[in-house]
Amino acid sequence: MVGADPGSDISIRVNQGIGAGHHAHVITGGPDSKFGIDVLQLEQAGALARRFGLTIRGIHQHIGSNVLDADVLLIAMQALLQTAAGLPDLDFVDIGGGLGVPYRPEDRPLNLRKLGQGISRAFRSFCRDHGKALTLILEPGRYLVAAAGTLLCTVTDVKRTPFKTFVGVDTGFNHLLRPAMYGAYHRIVNASRVRGKQERVTVAGNLCESGDVLARDRPLTSCTEGDVLAILNAGAYGYSMSSHYNSRARPAEVMVRAGQARLIRAREDV
Repeated sequence: MVGADPGSDISIRVNQGIGAGHHAHVITGGPDSKFGIDVLQLEQAGALARRFGLTIRGIHQHIGSNVLDADVLLIAMQALLQTAAGLPDLDFVDIGGGLGVPYRPEDRPLNLRKLGQGISRAFRSFCRDHGKALTLILEPGRYLVAAAGTLLCTVTDVKRTPFKTFVGVDTGFNHLLRPAMYGAYHRIVNASRVRGKQERVTVAGNLCESGDVLARDRPLTSCTEGDVLAILNAGAYGYSMSSHYNSRARPAEVMVRAGQARLIRAREDV
């Protein structure tokens, strides 16, 4: 409500104490989250709204990122609708996003049919009880774009020590921050030789940081200098979180559609 003029329509984000996600850094509900008005403070928030003539037209929550369990998302939605029932002037309910995609081989895809059916039933029932047809807002984000993006890089060296085999590449966390920031898993394929003898390697970036590692002790088709590696599921939180760290330029982006490729963002230079 900060910055709202008296008499304005407003929306509030609530923290219902429900949080989920692939890493602690992206769990956005619960007592450790900086987001939203705590559900225990809603009465106080309502009093402030009435005091300044503010009308609460929308309610919103977001519990975290990359949630693969439809039941968790539906439980969070039901809790939000219970809270929304006490707000008679609502025009919309925003149930947030967090719809996950499988990154690891063992991940089970989000059951989108179950989620969609559950959302539809719950919201229809809510609107009927509320006596008004409200707008439902959903933030699918990652679900739409993660698998659509692949980061291609070139092997620059292969270093075999008595302990590990390091595959050095011409990219790093300046292009894909998720592995360094979250310990995130991205499947990597040797696109130059998809099949063949495999060895366990650590794929290391080209930045001056020991944490610049894209995969640790990962089975990968044996690499040689010049091979092209494909880092999958890089379409979400990839380019948007990239940087010029170490004064390195960001790569080109190429759109592939119906078997045709075209440049949509040019490679940067110094």
